[in-house]
Amino acid sequence: MKKLQVSLVALALLMAFAVPASAQKFHYGIKAGLNGAVQSGVAEYYNNSNIRYGLTAGLIGNYHFNDNMMLQAEVDYDQKGSHSENINTNYDYLSVPVLFDYSFGHTYHTKLSIHLNAGPYVAFLTNAKKTEKIAGVEHTTNLMDASHKAEVGALFGVGFRQPVGKHFLFWDVRLTVGLSHFDKSDSQSRNKMIGVTMGYEL
Repeated sequence: MKKLQVSLVALALLMAFAVPASAQKFHYGIKAGLNGAVQSGVAEYYNNSNIRYGLTAGLIGNYHFNDNMMLQAEVDYDQKGSHSENINTNYDYLSVPVLFDYSFGHTYHTKLSIHLNAGPYVAFLTNAKKTEKIAGVEHTTNLMDASHKAEVGALFGVGFRQPVGKHFLFWDVRLTVGLSHFDKSDSQSRNKMIGVTMGYEL
């Protein structure tokens, strides 16, 4: 697991700092959006009502192999966890995904393109706490010591890219699934998140 984490970070850094042979093939940008996160079994996609709504934002860098395929690395801040009437669990991560992206080309009579992306990620825990209301009084518990400091998972997404001069606007909808467990005492639950983002690519 640690080898995979190191490999993903190394690949992302290589893409971010490498000097590209052609400037037209390398792009970078920023993005931000909202997400809904839950904590449950990796295959449980029903009865996920304890949703924590949070923010996601980050920096991207990608390399275009051709008009249809590119490899993209990101550094993202993701708010995950769960929310119920009396208990909130807040898990915040710095995530490094590496994604393969395939574009289906321009839509009819427009320059808007549709694309799919998928790939692994490694996420590093920056904050973990539980807030619980007992008899109307709010109690906060630090969960950092009870949580794994890193998480490995997978991303699957669909989106659109619209040229704006020599640059691009893009929109993405993504499903993020943790493949490793976040809680040291719970080997079943995983972090899962659906995010909607908008970004600008130079």
